[in-house]
Amino acid sequence: MLGASAVLLICSLLDMEQLKRYMGICGRLGLSSLVEAHTDREVAMAAEAGAHIIGINNRNLGTFEVDFTKRLRLRKLVDRGTIFVAESGIRTPEDIELLAENQVDAVLVGETLMRAPDKRGVSENLSPGRW
Repeated sequence: MLGASAVLLICSLLDMEQLKRYMGICGRLGLSSLVEAHTDREVAMAAEAGAHIIGINNRNLGTFEVDFTKRLRLRKLVDRGTIFVAESGIRTPEDIELLAENQVDAVLVGETLMRAPDKRGVSENLSPGRW
C-alpha cells in the first residue's frame, strides 16, 4: 500500500524456518526479498531457502570496517542466476566500477546518500549513466 517493492531479510537475525516463512509472505504480497548475508554459512542459508536476490553487506557489523575485497569472495558462492547485491560503504563511482567488474548485479547505497546534504547530487554521481 505504501509503494514498497522489496523487503530486507537479514540471515544473521533469522533461522531457516523464519527466513523461508518470511520469503513466502513476501511472495504472496508481491514483494521481492533481498536476503542479506555476511558469511559463507549465511550465503548457503540464503541459497538453500531459495533466495532470488542475495545481498552481501560490505560492512563488518562488529567493527564497522568496510572492505569490498573480503566480501567479494562470497560472490563465488552465489549462483549466477541469482541477483547479487553489494550493500554498505559504497561512496564513489569507482566503488561501483570495482563491484561491477566483480559481477555484482546491483548496489544498495544507504549511509552515503542519507548523510549527503545534496542527495540528488550524490545520486546522480553514483548513477550508472554518469560514468
